[in-house]
Amino acid sequence: MLPSTQTRPDTFSQSATTLEYDFLVIGYGNKLCGDDSVGPWVAMVVADWNLPAVRSLAVNQLTPNLTDELAKTNYVMFVDACGRKTIQTVQIDPLVVCDQQPASMAFAAHSYDPLALLNLTQRLYKRHPQAWLLQIPVESCDLGNKLSSKAHQGCDRALRAIERFLVTYRQPQLHGVSYMGP
Repeated sequence: MLPSTQTRPDTFSQSATTLEYDFLVIGYGNKLCGDDSVGPWVAMVVADWNLPAVRSLAVNQLTPNLTDELAKTNYVMFVDACGRKTIQTVQIDPLVVCDQQPASMAFAAHSYDPLALLNLTQRLYKRHPQAWLLQIPVESCDLGNKLSSKAHQGCDRALRAIERFLVTYRQPQLHGVSYMGP
């Protein structure tokens, strides 16, 4: 039996949250579904850059446990596949979740979209990072682990966009960073 909310300690207090890094990159998608793996692939390349103020995560889907990571950073870039023709970066401006909403509704789903995850982070930690969604155009998300040429080009452009973003937000260590293409 779970303790009542009246006796449970507040594990999500604002004082318990400290910033651990400036930038977080979360690439999400299914690594077994062809081009859908572009998000995790880009996140793994960014992790290989080994930048001190940057954390990068490759995940299958956005889940509520990522709120802890979001609460520890100033900026987040979500990276995902999309059906568009060109790469697109969109700033996400979360709306604060109404305080009267029952807590059980916040955890109703096992996977979230970036906006819902940011709203949940705000609700739990009383803060959220500035956020962007970087969408990479793809051709096919069929079973398999090969990327299409369109996805390869999108990954290259996404990595350059992330590099520009990090330089813009004061990551001078990025100059000279290189990566091997997908």
